[in-house]
Amino acid sequence: MIRTYTALLLVCLYAEAWGQQPSQIGASFPRFTMAEGQEDKDGLPTSGAKLCALGRPDVCYLMPSHADPGSGKVIYEFGLDPRSERLPLRGGGSWVFFSATFSGGGSGTLERVAVLRFDQRDQRIINLMPYVAVTNAGHRAMWTIPGVSEFPILVLADFIWGEGETHYSDHFYQVEAWCFDPKLDQYKKVLSYKTDRKYNSETARVLVDERQEIRRRLGAK
Repeated sequence: MIRTYTALLLVCLYAEAWGQQPSQIGASFPRFTMAEGQEDKDGLPTSGAKLCALGRPDVCYLMPSHADPGSGKVIYEFGLDPRSERLPLRGGGSWVFFSATFSGGGSGTLERVAVLRFDQRDQRIINLMPYVAVTNAGHRAMWTIPGVSEFPILVLADFIWGEGETHYSDHFYQVEAWCFDPKLDQYKKVLSYKTDRKYNSETARVLVDERQEIRRRLGAK
């Protein structure tokens, strides 16, 4: 199979060739608070989790609902277990990685992720990620890879449910990498591949074991 690593690498290298970062991209994210979404009587989320600038209840980011494209009905509300991580930027300033979980009451859950930037001019919080979510059998991390991107890179792996497999079987995994594209002012998927072997969904460290392959495909030195 022919693999076009060069094209993928060029997408990530937009940031290095772009030059100086506008102040809005390099602004420091303020201190913040997080809150779970509202829940019904069964403890299931009915609204998304929220992240707000400290002391500014008018400056918040609400994790959006996700609708089933086929039916148009809202089926996921990511309101549980909000988590965050501050992401320092190489040129100064910071963004925030934010995630929250949907549960339908069964054993499986879905976690939606966001990369948030604070817009000082308009005093608002902007999500730089399109819809991206991972199951409770998936793995995700933010990596810093100098020479590939000036910005934090989202890497994730989620299981592929094969015929005859159960939720906690060994699975092949789909690995993805997302880089920030300054021209789009949004993260863009630049890498996607299926692992060569299966991993146990309960004990696997997919991103650890695949790290060298991911870096190679991204053109890291």
